Amino acid sequence: MNRHILRRRNVFAAIAIAAVTALIFYACFQDRKKMEKSVQIAIEWNKFILNAEIETEGYRGPVAARAYGYVGLAAYEAGLPGLAGDFLSMSSLYPGLQLPDPPAADVFDIAAALNACYHSIIGRFFLSAPEMTRARQKMIMQKWEELLQENIETTTYNTSKEYGEKVARAVFEWSSTDSLGYRANHHNYDRNYVAPAGNGLWASSQDFPMPPLLPYWGKVRPFIIQTENYLANPLPPYSTSANDVYHKQAVEILTLSQPLTAENEWIAKFWNDDRPGLTFSPAGHWLSIANQVIEKEKPTIEKTLETYLKVGFALSDAIVACWYSKYEYNMERPESFIKRNLSKDWRSYSPSPSFPSYPSGHSMMGAAAAIVLTDLYGEKYHMIDRSHKELEEFDAKPRKFKSFDEMARENALSRIFLGVHWRMDCEEGLRLGDLIGEEVSKLKLEEKLTQ
Repeated sequence: MNRHILRRRNVFAAIAIAAVTALIFYACFQDRKKMEKSVQIAIEWNKFILNAEIETEGYRGPVAARAYGYVGLAAYEAGLPGLAGDFLSMSSLYPGLQLPDPPAADVFDIAAALNACYHSIIGRFFLSAPEMTRARQKMIMQKWEELLQENIETTTYNTSKEYGEKVARAVFEWSSTDSLGYRANHHNYDRNYVAPAGNGLWASSQDFPMPPLLPYWGKVRPFIIQTENYLANPLPPYSTSANDVYHKQAVEILTLSQPLTAENEWIAKFWNDDRPGLTFSPAGHWLSIANQVIEKEKPTIEKTLETYLKVGFALSDAIVACWYSKYEYNMERPESFIKRNLSKDWRSYSPSPSFPSYPSGHSMMGAAAAIVLTDLYGEKYHMIDRSHKELEEFDAKPRKFKSFDEMARENALSRIFLGVHWRMDCEEGLRLGDLIGEEVSKLKLEEKLTQ
């Protein structure tokens, strides 16, 4: 064969290979950009939900945590057809969840599906949000719609959007079958509940009297756990003797409060997410932490959706189990004990919440979320938590941490500094939260799911 012809063929072959390589590179680049947009969409909506929680009446810790679980589930299911790998639907765990059939891969865009899903399910959970909140929600939806429609074929966009909306509707309809949790933000406080009376048992605070908060929340449907398997350990026999645990722990609280050191006051304020209308809930603080981690690490969309799914499940299941124990033991707040036995004029740094003390909900949710985040992002995770940086009315500057576990332990300790929990509340809350976090972390999304 003529050497010139052979040389030309080699040149043409090289050009063809280069062209194919460029096309592959471009396709990969486009896929990566699409995935980056999907992560940005997930972050923006999960930031929005924190503001919606603050601005919507009735979104106390249990109600907020439950919403996070369902929103995380809906987002995961809506994005599932576009995830790289053999990820499995949660429908095998939840027979009552009737999801739509996924569209064909060639007419599915994960970013469009996620945006529509988040908008739809958040709108349903926060139906009673103020008009300004709903207006911001609409703006986020429209912003991403305009950006996405510029680069997505119309049929693909419409198909993906419709699928995201259908998933959101299916998940919300399934959530509504849990009657105790459904629309609970409209009836937080139960004036008809009669708390048992007796020595050492909880009663509404005399200084800030309120009906009990969600006394039946321990019967709300969990996502992963069997609630009865996570009943808190029995309390020590009640006693006011100076040598017994109640007196010793009450003295600890009283001593720490006279006065709180600057460091302890900072810790107490930083984790005191019990100010409706001003801060998000204790559950919201951990969603805020998850948002910050995802912004910092820029994970894949697969890991992003897994993070939100598992953090939501951990927070919701932890608070259900916590309430199951709270109203089982009906233990009084330390403030009542201290006023009766040590100092009648003493007040806690923060008002005692209107529900029983044991175990600590902050401690349980924090430990459960910390276990999940540690499993996903590592044991020695350094970060600065800036959850309250934009709140001018809330003096709680950012704090540095070396691990999620350190955050959970400090969160629990803050409840003692505030004077609203006994040490035993926090220690048992951490123990149970660890166990629940471990149970949620066992959920392997790319393997066969089992209950």
